[in-house]
Amino acid sequence: MRATSDRPRVLIVDDHQDSAELLGVLLERSGCEIRAVNGSLEALAVAGEFRPHAAVIDIGLPDMDGYQLLAALRGDARLAECRFIAVTGYCSDELQRRSAEAGFSAHLVKPVDFAALYRVVALGLVPSAASAD
Repeated sequence: MRATSDRPRVLIVDDHQDSAELLGVLLERSGCEIRAVNGSLEALAVAGEFRPHAAVIDIGLPDMDGYQLLAALRGDARLAECRFIAVTGYCSDELQRRSAEAGFSAHLVKPVDFAALYRVVALGLVPSAASAD
């Protein structure tokens, strides 16, 4: 089913169902339309039709990592305007650099600071390094 809402559409991809659901509930309560999936293949199946404004992607996915998923999603012209946000349990300058080079708009560390996530998703603002840690 194609998304028709004027609300920001957000695709959440996290192999931990509880994490995906929690972020989904918080974003939904903040006015976003959500699709939460638990794997890369599922994300690829729904992303083109859903056409998210933002996609929150866990880097440590089991079927293909977040970098590989980002590359696959970037190949879909329907997602040209989508902002991609990396989410991971690890934080280092090297990982943040790698995320930026891969094309992620932001790199957030779990547990995710919801205010920082919302600023990136709904407002398109990239958090400062201090707020992303």
